[in-house]
Amino acid sequence: MSEIYLHAIFALGGGLGAVLRHAVSRMVTHELPLATLIVNVLGSFLLGLWIAYLGELPDVSEEQRRMVFGFCGGFTTFSSFAYQTLSLHRERTLIHAAGNILLSLLLCGIGFWIGLVLG
Repeated sequence: MSEIYLHAIFALGGGLGAVLRHAVSRMVTHELPLATLIVNVLGSFLLGLWIAYLGELPDVSEEQRRMVFGFCGGFTTFSSFAYQTLSLHRERTLIHAAGNILLSLLLCGIGFWIGLVLG
């Protein structure tokens, strides 16, 4: 199996994740960055679930691995999180920005852990 093919599978997964992230951001409109929090927590959960699943099924194909990791990478967004945290600091208060950081880290960690446990 060629590396170019595997990169294409990864890109396809990433593209699908990015499209879904965009759809979530259009559906969840709020003055706080809730859409970013939702996709990052869901992506962390899915990645934990998938990693646990991989441990149980060693015969998972490389295509499946690349597709899921690409999807999670395209679906979640650290850059938007960083930008929105800076915006919260500038437009609101340092407490809002710090709250966004702490809530994101806590919920993403919990989501990942739940995914691992359920997987």
